Amino acid sequence: MIIETDRLILRPFQLKDLSHLHLYRNDPLCARYQAWENTTIEELKFFIKENMTRSLDDQQIQIALAAKETDQLIGDIFITKKGHTITLGFTTSPLHQRKGYMLEALTAFIPYLQKRFPSSEIICLVHPGNHASEQLLKKLHFTKEEYIESFNSDVFVLKK
Repeated sequence: MIIETDRLILRPFQLKDLSHLHLYRNDPLCARYQAWENTTIEELKFFIKENMTRSLDDQQIQIALAAKETDQLIGDIFITKKGHTITLGFTTSPLHQRKGYMLEALTAFIPYLQKRFPSSEIICLVHPGNHASEQLLKKLHFTKEEYIESFNSDVFVLKK
């Protein structure tokens, strides 16, 4: 699966993404709203190889967001499916935040998901205090539905 936008390519991870993935996965600003583990070079190499073999038909996958001009990794989107619910997560490298990349990526990716899985509901879990993600989801027409204490997250649901 490859989706192109004006500035981005949404594609499977590649081993050449390792250094950039390691850089932002270990950045405290980037990790503060994430529950990441396994962020060593070897663990991330395994993560990349594992995701290279997955597709949207699998229960879980992460896809890479790369700059179209350079093919440099600038973030990723996490997708997990359970029943008729698709949960999205997303991360933008701190070097590339506040430039509209994730809005651009999700504006292209969400309709792709809706077409591929028309009966599925799309949700996002956002840690309280992550105002940038909340604002992004509001721009994409998600609504805040509830707080789930066990995940320490607010649930945002895409309006149909």
